[in-house]
Amino acid sequence: MFRVVALPAGPGDAVIVEYGPARAPRRLLIDAGPRHAWAALAARLRRRAADRYEVLVVTHVDEDHIGGVLELLDDPGLAPRVQAVWFNGYVHCERGGNVLGPVHGEQLTRRIVDLAVPWNPGWPRPVGPGLGGPVVAPVSGPLPALDLPGGARAVLLGPAPAQLKRLARTWRDVVTKAGLVPGAGAEGDGAAVRQRPRTWGDLPATLDAAALARLAAGRSRDGSAANGSSIAVVLEFEGRRVLLPGDAHGPPLAAAIARYGAEVGESRPRFDLVKLPHHGSGANVTDELVASWLAHRFLVSTDGTGYAHPDDAAIARLILAAETDRPEFHANHPGGGLARWSARAGEVAARFVFPRTPAAGLTVTV
Repeated sequence: MFRVVALPAGPGDAVIVEYGPARAPRRLLIDAGPRHAWAALAARLRRRAADRYEVLVVTHVDEDHIGGVLELLDDPGLAPRVQAVWFNGYVHCERGGNVLGPVHGEQLTRRIVDLAVPWNPGWPRPVGPGLGGPVVAPVSGPLPALDLPGGARAVLLGPAPAQLKRLARTWRDVVTKAGLVPGAGAEGDGAAVRQRPRTWGDLPATLDAAALARLAAGRSRDGSAANGSSIAVVLEFEGRRVLLPGDAHGPPLAAAIARYGAEVGESRPRFDLVKLPHHGSGANVTDELVASWLAHRFLVSTDGTGYAHPDDAAIARLILAAETDRPEFHANHPGGGLARWSARAGEVAARFVFPRTPAAGLTVTV
């Protein structure tokens, strides 16, 4: 078994990867959504009382990824299920520099230390006893990889050292202004980010190739230091691959995918499922990124609040890049901007899949 469960995390990410025997699978938890969506996530996690997580991966310090993690590690019934944490704290950003977000990072630092859960175990250049090295991909040489319990393998695509160094500067400035000491940890549970409802305009009357090209033509780039520091991995299991990039920036992620392709002997590496970076933002799902892989199944994790993701530009680029396989878009929330595309699925020769029960999220078998 190899499947990805995208939980209903509002505008954020909360993804469980399950692999191995169906009766006793291994599990990873990647992020836990924003604080305001935690109640629904917690109810689902508590119902599955026997579940354990080999690793909790906190991709970066934005509230829509880390807010729920703070709640999870404060929950005495859920925190003990986490066997290890991958998270680049301030000490890792400084060492890797060969990151409202940084304050949350300090609060998470305190929780990890207090729980005494293994932190970044197995990553090179450990910082100290019980504290592994930064989860960082060097600019040359083989991409770092770790073997996971149960036969899976995680290949690290990012962040690069420069991206952690940039985040360290932002982290230091924000945390110092908040009256905290960078890297020392902090009390508190963080403030939830107020959600802004968004609406979408109409799609073109005709969705032919020319209309798609016009939608795809918009050009923007994500400049967030936190997003650029995202832990981005390829999970491999029994010959299949899932790309989980957090909110990584498009160009460096595309370059890392090219490195991965060279290592596996594929000019454009095949992925059996791609979680779209930054919830399908057109600033991250760039032309060079779409051209870097061979993939036709995409996971969209957002309810569209806040920034009206996924962007039409991103969906158009993915449809235009389709070669032989019909593109599939799997969404963990019904409605939103993607529902407009689903109503026109026949015109664009694409498939759109939504959860039957919104509270359960969406499961994709790889």
